[in-house]
Formats: sequence, C-alpha cells, structure tokens
Amino acid sequence: MKRIWFGVLIVLGIAVLTVPRLLKTEKSTDEQAEAAVLKPVEISKAMRGEIRAELQLSGTIEAQSRVNVFPEIAGRLIALPVDEGDSVQKEDILATVEHEELALAVQQAEATLASADTAYSQTLQLAEVRVRSQIAQAEAQLNSALISLEQVKALAELRSVTQIEQAEAGLQSLVANLEKIKNGARAEDRRQAEASYNQAKANLDNAESNHARMAQLFQNGAISEQSLESAKTQLDVAIAQYNIAREQRQLINNGSRVEDIQAMEAQVEQASASLRLARAQAETRSWEKDIALAQSQVETARAALTSSHALETSKSWEAEITASKTARTQAQVALKLAKKRLKDATIYAPISGIISQRNLDFGGMATPTAPLFEIVNIDTVKATVDVIESQLNQLSLNQQAVVEIDGIAAPLTGTVAFISPTLQAARRTATVEFHIDNADSILKPGMFANVTVPIEVHTDAILIPRAALLEDAATKQQEVFIVENGVSQRRIVQIGLLREGQVEVLSGIAEGEAVVTAGQHSLKAGESVAVVNQ
Repeated sequence: MKRIWFGVLIVLGIAVLTVPRLLKTEKSTDEQAEAAVLKPVEISKAMRGEIRAELQLSGTIEAQSRVNVFPEIAGRLIALPVDEGDSVQKEDILATVEHEELALAVQQAEATLASADTAYSQTLQLAEVRVRSQIAQAEAQLNSALISLEQVKALAELRSVTQIEQAEAGLQSLVANLEKIKNGARAEDRRQAEASYNQAKANLDNAESNHARMAQLFQNGAISEQSLESAKTQLDVAIAQYNIAREQRQLINNGSRVEDIQAMEAQVEQASASLRLARAQAETRSWEKDIALAQSQVETARAALTSSHALETSKSWEAEITASKTARTQAQVALKLAKKRLKDATIYAPISGIISQRNLDFGGMATPTAPLFEIVNIDTVKATVDVIESQLNQLSLNQQAVVEIDGIAAPLTGTVAFISPTLQAARRTATVEFHIDNADSILKPGMFANVTVPIEVHTDAILIPRAALLEDAATKQQEVFIVENGVSQRRIVQIGLLREGQVEVLSGIAEGEAVVTAGQHSLKAGESVAVVNQ
C-alpha cells in the first residue's frame, strides 16, 4: 500500500515541477508560429509612365554625298585654286584646263552663225521674188525663141532662092559684059554696065544686112553655124559681084584690053562657081536644120517656163526658206556645242562640301578618265546599318532614332532615309540608312554608331518591375503577388511591352497597387507578409 502511494507522490511531484515548464514552452511556440506566418517580402508600387520597344543596331558613319569630279576635256591645268580640306560651295571653280583653241572655235562658230542669220534673212525676203523673176525671165526667153523661129522660117528658104537668083543674074551680066568687052562697048552697054553696078551695090548692101541679122541669130543660138557660114558666103559673093560690076563699068568706060578680057573671063568663071555653090546649098535644104534648131529652142524655153510655174505652184521658196532656217539652226547648235566645250575647260564643284582628295597638282595633265577631285558633303551624314530580315518590317521611312557615338557625350537624332529593297543573300540582311544633321561637323565618316530605334511607344502605361513576374508552369500565364492589408494575393496579369527592368501591365493590376518584387517565389496566396523595404 505504501509502495503505491509513494509512486503517486512521485508522479504528483514530477507533475508539479513539470507544469510551469510546460506552460512556458507552449507560450514560446505560439509566438514562434505567429512570427513564422509573417513572411518577409519586398514590394514596388505599380505606376504610370512611358515604355517603348526598341531595336538596337550598330553601323558606320558615312558622308551623305561623295562625288568624284572628272574633267570633261583633256589638257594641262592652268589654274588650281583649291586644296584638300578646303570647303567649297556648289558651282565654285575647282580648276581650269588650257582652252585657247576652244575659244577660237567659239569665235568661228559665232561667225558662221552670223552668216547663216544673214542668209536666212535674205532668203525670207528674196526666195519668192527669185521664183517669180525666174518665171518672168522664162516667159521672155520663150517670146524671144518664138520670134527667132519666125525669122528663121521667113528667111531660110527665101534666102536660098534669092541667092541662086542673084548668082544667075550675076553670071548672065558677066557673060554679057564679057561679050561687050570683046565686041566693044555701046551706049546701051554703058547704061547696062551702070545698071549692073548699081544692082551689085544693092545686092552687097542686102548681103551685109542679112549677114548682120544672121550673126545676131547665131549669137542667140537660133541658127546653126552652117547657116551663118552660108550668109557669110553670100556676103562674099555679093562683094565679089560688086567688085566685078565695078570693074566692068570701068572697062566699058575705059575700053577693053587683053588683060581686061582675061580678067572678065576669070570673073565669069567665078560667077559660075558661085551659082553652082548656091544651087548645092539649096539642094541640101539647110534652112530646115535652122528651123528645127529654132523650134527646139522654143520647146526648151517653153519647158523652162513650165518648170518655173511648177516652182510657183509648189511654193518652192518655202523649201528654200526651210533649208536656210535649218542651216541657221545647225549653226546655232554648233555655237552652243563650242561654248559648252569652252565652259567644260573650267571645272566646277558639283556639290557643296569638302575637298577630301586632289589627285593632280598645278601644271598636271587632266584626262576625262581619271578623277581630279573627291568632294564629300558632311553637313548631313548617314549611319549605315545592316538589319536582319525579321526586323525590317518594324522600320519605315522618316522613323526617328537615337544615335550614340563613342567620344560624343550627347546622343543625336537620326531619321530613316533609305531602306534597301533587296537583301544580301549571304547574310539575309538589308542596308538601312539613318540621316543625321551634322552642321557643326562633329561627326566624321568612319565613326562607329550605336542606333536605337523606338518601335512602339506607350506614354500612359502601368509599369511594374520585371522581377515581379511569375509564370504558371501549367497554364503558362503570367502572375504577380500583390500585398493588400499585409496579406498576399495572387493575380493573373496580361503584359505588354518589355524594356530593360520594366514591364507594361495591360490588365490585372491597377495604378498604385503594391507588387511583390522579392520573396514571391515561396509565397502563397493569403499569407501574411512583412514588407521589409518600407
């Protein structure tokens, strides 16, 4: 019995000693549990601001314009007023090539043009007048030819018959005179001799007049040379007959002598020969040739008149005026070409810029195949970059960009000015040029450029730190924890643009809400938290 109570007492004693310690341990555990529920986190409040998506590109600064200047003509440089590094304006004189021959060519072309101008002016005034004068002249020539034809017709056959009759009469007179000389002269013989003399004189006068008319017709081309010679023969016969008649009269008056009889016989023989010649000429009908010749001249004159009228009908002077005008135009073009060649002897700056290269010195020989200068314009430069094909559709002309250059503190503004329409097949990139104002010439060709192109800009976006994002492994949705009244809440968010450490929230969070940025990976919804960065 004692042993039982002893055991009870021991138990009670142990209990008395243990209860205070147990009470103290329970209180410490509650405090530790409460402390364990308040998880430490860091937060950041969602705020409104600007966020943008950007392309980061790199390239090289180049001159906007780089021009090689070639001389237009070959020659020795006689003036070279610029050197490398000089600034020039467009149309400034860079050099001059010897040009004495070119200046002379201009003078020659000017003289040719002056002559062509005068000819054109005269043609305007005289071309039509010349055609009408030609018509008048052709009409006069036709009239003259018709008159000549009528004269030839009137004289041709009659002349031959008259010539025979004169020759026969002359022969008969000489035969009678010869008989009279032999038989002695009588009073009536003297009268007959005087009459023969007078007739011979009249025949001579008529032959001289006829020969003069025939000579004029021959000079005008109305008769042949044969007809003129025939008239000359007739004149010679008349002269001979006149001389015979004169001598006969003298013989009859003075009395005959042996030598006179012999002379008279010779004259009879000569008259017989003249008669035979006149008859031979009549048989050849030479006047028909004269008529045919005169007729052909009439036809020629009539054709010339017809041609002149055709020129008038077709207004041929207009073609002459056109030809003269064309000659003047050609002279004008030749003068312009000569002046251009002379101007080409002076080499002008094609653009404003800086002489980056000068390849010849004063006195050197310039040739059109070798550049004389290189001019660069760096008032505006371009940053040339290569853009991969997946990024090309994010760029457009006139798009703004920020350009940063090593060694230049302030960033510069550039503008997309060119996007290549083709890709480089090997690298699948396209060339894009950004133009940058360089009025102070601080940018030099060859510098390295970092180009930042804003692709999309949201100026009133709700922004949170990118570190606050969590991704649900199952749904792949983006989530964040927010702290409200010391308790964590899990939110599904839709995000927009990302830039560096910030992210745009399109839905799920309002401005000013506290977003957990540290400690959220072990956090659960509904847990109490202790914010440690406030």
